[in-house]
Amino acid sequence: MHYEGNCIRPPSEAYSLLVRVTRNCSWNRCEFCCMYRGQKLEIRPVEEIKDDIRSMKAHVDAIKEWAWANGHGDRIDQVARANGVMWLSGGEVKNVFIADSNSVIMKSEDLAKSVRFLYQTFPTIERMTSYARAKTLVKKSMEDLRLLRDAGLTRLHVGLETGDAELLEIIQKGATPEEMILGGKKALEAGFELSEYIMPGLGGQEMWQQHARGTAHVLNEVNPHFIRLRTLYVVPDTPLAERYERGQFTRQTTE
Repeated sequence: MHYEGNCIRPPSEAYSLLVRVTRNCSWNRCEFCCMYRGQKLEIRPVEEIKDDIRSMKAHVDAIKEWAWANGHGDRIDQVARANGVMWLSGGEVKNVFIADSNSVIMKSEDLAKSVRFLYQTFPTIERMTSYARAKTLVKKSMEDLRLLRDAGLTRLHVGLETGDAELLEIIQKGATPEEMILGGKKALEAGFELSEYIMPGLGGQEMWQQHARGTAHVLNEVNPHFIRLRTLYVVPDTPLAERYERGQFTRQTTE
């Protein structure tokens, strides 16, 4: 709820409450992505975020009130989903995803205030996660990262995509393998659960070996809690699609 446009979130957050503290992407140059093209990063004021959270709480209360008043108090989740609310579990908010694409770029104290307010509003929260760029994690101090972890942000989702230096530059990821390693290690040291995403096939048939070896190297160095595969699509009107049309990128077979 409270999204003016498209929402992007990890598959594991399909039934999480989505709270938008930033809009769009702080980098917005990855050649395979068209999600936020032409849109600038916006960092939302804390009070505006809190107003959204209060609205979410009122929405939950209204669903519960209607369910109990109409004899469905034992089926609150079903009532919620019938009304498009997928993020109640046992009638409570258990999981939260902080959006959009790199919300840890927000001033750490402001993000921490938003996280704390979520826990105050929904004390049943068990997990709170966010996307984070490795480059942003490198730039953040350990003090800032620990502040966010202590506030209650529990897991970070990082798009590694590949660990090969040449391929990272080609896809305009904006980070080196060394920065990917350092950012991941800092997240772990600060106490976060870490989920790293890779894109099989991103090297095409031309660079598949270095893609695989470089990615394995970075993942072995970081040793994240989760490694997830992100499906590669050649999306029209992206730099990757243009490279494909010029014959500079040959898709791998499914196998």
